[in-house]
Amino acid sequence: MELSNKLALIGAIRSLGGSLLWSFTGFALYQYYKLPLTSVSLFYVAQAIVSSIAFIVGGYLTDFLGRVKTMVVSSVISSMVILIAFIINKPLIVIIMVLIQSFFNNAYGVANTSLVGDYAIGFSSLIRYFSRLRVGINAGWAIGPAIGGLLYEIYGFRLLLLLGSLIPLAALPLLVSLPETGRISEHGLTFHVNRRFALFLIPSFLTFLVMGQLGFPLLTYYNVHDGLSTFMVGILYMENGLLVVFLQDLIGRYLKRPSLISLGMVIYGISYLAVAFIPNFTWAIVDMFFITLAEMIVSPISQSIANMLADPKARGRYMGLYSLVTGLGRTIASSISSLLMPYALREPLALWGFVLVMAALSSGIYLNVTKGTLTVQRSA
Repeated sequence: MELSNKLALIGAIRSLGGSLLWSFTGFALYQYYKLPLTSVSLFYVAQAIVSSIAFIVGGYLTDFLGRVKTMVVSSVISSMVILIAFIINKPLIVIIMVLIQSFFNNAYGVANTSLVGDYAIGFSSLIRYFSRLRVGINAGWAIGPAIGGLLYEIYGFRLLLLLGSLIPLAALPLLVSLPETGRISEHGLTFHVNRRFALFLIPSFLTFLVMGQLGFPLLTYYNVHDGLSTFMVGILYMENGLLVVFLQDLIGRYLKRPSLISLGMVIYGISYLAVAFIPNFTWAIVDMFFITLAEMIVSPISQSIANMLADPKARGRYMGLYSLVTGLGRTIASSISSLLMPYALREPLALWGFVLVMAALSSGIYLNVTKGTLTVQRSA
């Protein structure tokens, strides 16, 4: 099997198991385990902290253990702790085990991104790999929540714990068959990012402030301001996933220059600004197409640029830092949107105008970062 297809299949299997579980974890803590909303909120705070630590630790593990070994170890531990949660099935144990799984899932993601950077040679190759990987991951997320919602209603959350632990193990034979890449680092625990990579992190943070609007902010705004049901918004999210599955590879073929990420951010900004003027569900479907188009341009280019700017000898740590910054962008996006939402419900431009400004700033900085030819320095 061609390497990019193998990585996409692994991503599809893992995202299927993950989406069955993570789509309903917060709701299950509240509804299934009868925890107060304050406890659920604290769980998400803890999850954000754990993820931030995991990105950095995962970067070091990736460089010192190797990419594939880190992925295999992380995958096995993730499944084991969720199986423990299924067996014991007590709220505190479930929370602890899910947080441990979150840690190793994020470490896995850093190693996976680094692995792609090692395999691919040149910008076009990176785009092809990351586009194919996104197809696989979104295929899992497109069907996982629908299946999980049905199983949750019939059997409860405990079955999702069992499936969430077992399904990712199906990818283990493919994982162990991957050839190890990258030179295991012999350097100490410190490293310094190059100036261009550090500059690239600034628009990356702003980019994920914009991309983070696709979750809680868009759902809440459409539901409260426009009266769309949660089912309708769920259809919009399904549209997003299916568009990536069917169009990402095609779009990826035309992403020949890193500077196109600036165009993607312009499309993002205009598409989110349009949310302020959406009159009904039909127009929301149309606008979601353009939001997803921007995502299909920006996401693979962002990952590709990050890999091209990274020092190959410390790629894992560079990708860990990149994941930390982008993860913080997503988290802070929901926080800022929560603060702006009461104003946005009366004056929509309070939120969506802010998103447009963030997208425009990001686009402008990208133009500076991507000037000239990005080259990848590889060790012989």
